[in-house]
Amino acid sequence: MSLKKMTNHNVYLFIPNIIGYIRVLLALSSFAIFQKNLVIFCVFNAANQLLDAADGWAARRYNQTSNFGKILDQITDRLSTVLLYLLNSNVNSEYMIAIGLLMIADIGGHYIHATSCLIAGNKSHKKIDDGDILLKLYYENPAVMFVSIVCYETFWISAYVFKVSAEHLFIHKLSKLKEKRNQHNNSSRNKIKDVSIYIYIATFVNIQILEYFLYFL
Repeated sequence: MSLKKMTNHNVYLFIPNIIGYIRVLLALSSFAIFQKNLVIFCVFNAANQLLDAADGWAARRYNQTSNFGKILDQITDRLSTVLLYLLNSNVNSEYMIAIGLLMIADIGGHYIHATSCLIAGNKSHKKIDDGDILLKLYYENPAVMFVSIVCYETFWISAYVFKVSAEHLFIHKLSKLKEKRNQHNNSSRNKIKDVSIYIYIATFVNIQILEYFLYFL
């Protein structure tokens, strides 16, 4: 019996769903190891994001799409991102409120979008028949979605690693180069600039979250 025929008897054993289980384990494992080994933490998160692209490919390749798989994919994505929000809010207490608001927008936005697609009768939340241009670009262009997700997740991983890692690491050397370049600025101006860059990057990469609320306008 072929693998395709065997897995079609049980939706929980679909290849993309098995990949989803592995992603959940990677996300939880990275959260469990974050204080002990930053390298493994980064490797687990990187593998998690690569598998995020693999599960969609597997679903199309083996024709193993299912409602359970769609829900599992959404839950896994949000779990991975929420854990990064929690880690960053823990080490960046001054940005806790801003990070919390981003987390609410992230979870709420995806829920609103998924619910809207369900009500509209769409077979997939990635198929936008009639919607905002940016929303269609994000969901219907695999390259745009992949780059956006990678940039956003990498930003949060890098922000956390930068905050807790030893100062001799390469990421801190880059920061010191920036400090030397800005020596003529006063400390208060530098702080405002750094906060502005932090918010700008997070807002730019996650702009699609705001688009979800257009469904209710």
